[in-house]
Amino acid sequence: MFVAYYSPGARGHLGDYFCLDRTRLPLKIEYTEFSEVVNKISKQFKRIYNQALLAEENGLDQICGPGYGRALEFLVKDYLIAQSPGEEEKIKSMWLKSAIDRIDNGNIKDCAERAAWLRNDETHYVRIWQDKDIEHLKDLIGLVVSWIESEEKTKKYKQEMKKKT
Repeated sequence: MFVAYYSPGARGHLGDYFCLDRTRLPLKIEYTEFSEVVNKISKQFKRIYNQALLAEENGLDQICGPGYGRALEFLVKDYLIAQSPGEEEKIKSMWLKSAIDRIDNGNIKDCAERAAWLRNDETHYVRIWQDKDIEHLKDLIGLVVSWIESEEKTKKYKQEMKKKT
């Protein structure tokens, strides 16, 4: 279902005409919630991801993939900025691949790299990964989120609980 708004148009020999002014997709979906850890690292990730989800839920399958890819880019770059705050401007202007290459954690790096490959498939004419789709992209983004959460929680507990001697 969607709502269409019409405005009065011209009067013709068959009667009055109305012109489509704009449409509106329903905005009711169940948004994906992310942990405080992820929301603290990337203020925009949740918003972008859920806008892509809204597009997908409303049948906009040709544009939701680039939205998920944008969410991935924000998450990866914000994660790097959190690791190296002094290099914020440099990180912001990097290509996503260059940013991913800077990640030290192998699990985050490997999953982000594969998510970036699928992101590219969603934005380019020719698909490289024919057997993968948007669900695989979302799954890989979910893994990146999980590995970031695990890394950050591990750091927290290591700092809070030093070995007793």
